[in-house]
Amino acid sequence: MKKFKSLFIGFALVALASPVFAADSAGSITITSPANGAVLHSGAGNKLVFNVHLSPDGNHVHIYVDDQHPIVDRDISHCPCSVDLPNLSSGKHTIVVKEATSSHALTGVEGTVTTTVQ
Repeated sequence: MKKFKSLFIGFALVALASPVFAADSAGSITITSPANGAVLHSGAGNKLVFNVHLSPDGNHVHIYVDDQHPIVDRDISHCPCSVDLPNLSSGKHTIVVKEATSSHALTGVEGTVTTTVQ
């Protein structure tokens, strides 16, 4: 009976640990710079720095500044990653990094910051 109790406890621990592994495989994108709400200078010289943990379907990322055509970044194997942002005009801007599959379909994994340019 004691062996069965130990076996049951072992299975219960594995079952409880399983969701942790599932959550880790979901993927994540964290933008570290600029910070949300940051004030940037207009023109060139602004960089985007981010970390990516690809989901099982992820292959690369698309970077959107407002609703412009995306910057495609395939070199994300050694993050933190950085990309030069395009020239930014004065005002508010939204920067979104979205995970994409090899066929460029978006997976839903993304990170977003909003900045103001002076």
